[in-house]
Amino acid sequence: MNDFISQQTLITFFSVTTGVVSLLQILEYFETKKVPWLLQLLLSQWKKIMRRFKGNIPDSQEYLILNFSGHPVLPDQITTINTKQEWPSSQVIDVQVGTIDEDKRFVANILKVIERIDLTPMQWQTANIVVISAGYSAIWSVLLACMHGRLGYFPDVVHLRPAPASAKEKFEVAEIMNLREVRHSSRGKR
Repeated sequence: MNDFISQQTLITFFSVTTGVVSLLQILEYFETKKVPWLLQLLLSQWKKIMRRFKGNIPDSQEYLILNFSGHPVLPDQITTINTKQEWPSSQVIDVQVGTIDEDKRFVANILKVIERIDLTPMQWQTANIVVISAGYSAIWSVLLACMHGRLGYFPDVVHLRPAPASAKEKFEVAEIMNLREVRHSSRGKR
């Protein structure tokens, strides 16, 4: 009987040790692979749970709207974005794209646009960011790829549509497109 108990204890000890080591390896993998989208997803879910139980909790997070459209973001649009994202408030950063020469340095000139955004690497990694896209698809493609590189995931994108004629603004926020979700669901079709 003592042999069985000691064997059972030994098996339990090795099982717990294996589980702890596996958990540490998973955490190390996420840290070395820099998977900020996972951390942001977990934090946002945690905040939703806490808000449900405690009400609105103060937040030290930054909420940024990067506007590449060349048009001002109007107050009603900001309010709608904040509501859809469940943000307390946000800051709009207008990014002037301007005219990009169609020469051999096209991509390099577009990357300079991102460099002009006054965000630290830490802000790129920790701020909640939603973007309003540039109208020219070639420019927007490069901007989106660059932001994916800095963020580690695709940002949420504001879809604007023409407002009804009776509205006071010409364009309204139709939806916030979650490109991470689109990418994730598309991976299953490989």
